[in-house]
Amino acid sequence: MTLTELYRIAEENHIEVDEFPMRRVAAVSFPEGWIALNPAKLSSPAEAKVCLAHELGHCQTGSFYSAGAACDVRGKKEAMADRWAYRRLVPRGELESAVRRGLTEPWELADYFDVPEPFLRRAMEYYAAG
Repeated sequence: MTLTELYRIAEENHIEVDEFPMRRVAAVSFPEGWIALNPAKLSSPAEAKVCLAHELGHCQTGSFYSAGAACDVRGKKEAMADRWAYRRLVPRGELESAVRRGLTEPWELADYFDVPEPFLRRAMEYYAAG
């Protein structure tokens, strides 16, 4: 999935995506249907894609929490957003197909899916666990 396709998902779901300078975070999403991305904190187009997918994951799953939420609540909501992003950016079937074609190194797969390697590794761990 490309960055353009993610923006299309946002548009189709009436989620506004804006660039917004923030001191501490790369992105944030709000239940009102708004995502703010901080380009100064995003080092590459692949990182921007993962960041937008994660925030869309919050919006699409309703996995929001308040700043004062307990750590376990935050963790569960973040995991929901991550799972949404994994399934969109590194679909299990496409990952299995790429491995069958000989792409076995995490860096190769990350390049193939155009995502940062740490994200690809987390997606692989997610699929291996369940």
